[in-house]
Amino acid sequence: SDGAWNNIEGGAPTRWMVMKNLLGVNIFTYILAGCIVFFISMNLIFGPGWLGQSLGWEDVGTFTKTSDSLPLNVDVSAPEYLLQ
Repeated sequence: SDGAWNNIEGGAPTRWMVMKNLLGVNIFTYILAGCIVFFISMNLIFGPGWLGQSLGWEDVGTFTKTSDSLPLNVDVSAPEYLLQ
């Protein structure tokens, strides 16, 4: 009985394998994690917008342009902004 029980326990999956299966970790998860690490490190090295700038897109990663429809300043002391 003890030998059979040892055989059963010996063939059991490890806790890591059980957790991996429960969480659905597969090769796609590892590829996604690698992509996340790659893009975050490139953003830290080259700054935001490095990919768009290398592709030739304009105004990517910069906040220098403002919309013409937005006012540059707003007077919040006007009566319509006061709480009643």
